[in-house]
Amino acid sequence: MRTLSALLMVLLLCSVQQVYSGNQDANTPAECCYGFLRVEIPLKRIASYRWTSSNCRQKAIILRTVIGKQWCADPDASWVKEHMKKLQS
Repeated sequence: MRTLSALLMVLLLCSVQQVYSGNQDANTPAECCYGFLRVEIPLKRIASYRWTSSNCRQKAIILRTVIGKQWCADPDASWVKEHMKKLQS
């Protein structure tokens, strides 16, 4: 009887976990930013940039460095605006 109760409890926990993991982040884009860099990245280290999706809660710029790392930056920061202008030209 104990084994049956334990088995039912395990099955219940597994099914609850499946329900929550299936619906989690269904409408959230894969790359959103939840915080920004606090230091400036030198322009020579930045290879490219892009905006986060409009579905993200916070507008942000994702900076990609020449070694492939990605960092979130505040689009209103003056250094970010300057770097974006220079990368566009």
